[in-house]
Amino acid sequence: MTSPPYVTSYNYADIHQLSALWLGFASDYRDLRKNMIGNEYQVRPLTLPEIERLGPCATDTYHSLTEKDPRRARSVARYFSDMDKTFVKCWRMLNNGGMAIFVIGNTRYSGVTIDNQRHLTDRMTNAGFRAVTEFKRRVSLKIMTPYRDARGRFTDDSSQRRVYGEEFVVIGRRP
Repeated sequence: MTSPPYVTSYNYADIHQLSALWLGFASDYRDLRKNMIGNEYQVRPLTLPEIERLGPCATDTYHSLTEKDPRRARSVARYFSDMDKTFVKCWRMLNNGGMAIFVIGNTRYSGVTIDNQRHLTDRMTNAGFRAVTEFKRRVSLKIMTPYRDARGRFTDDSSQRRVYGEEFVVIGRRP
């Protein structure tokens, strides 16, 4: 069971740098960025055929974002690619009959909805999982503020755009 990063949400390497340094997982937090899901630092951009192999959700999202922010579109495509690798690895690690459970939310960037749940469900099936089901879960108690201002930064101003009001629990079984 895991809750992977939500693409375009915030930089997880920055948020977890102190604990990673303190626990000895890295001697320099910038090293964390190199292996983070969706990393674009010093990574070869995906080609269009590689993006298209990630399925219709990734392809549609990439094309929609390319019109708004090509750099972010490449980052989101890398995220989808890294998640695909995660599903394949989870499938290999599980025994027959084992289950993988992911908690994920959808995000938005520059007016483009990034349907992480749809991509996850589709790609888990592609990786070999069966009986893939999803449940919507309302997020009512959050430590982080559920609002973002016009620049995309977190705020406690309830008149701003609400984000992350719901998540999805996606469950797949290895046959």
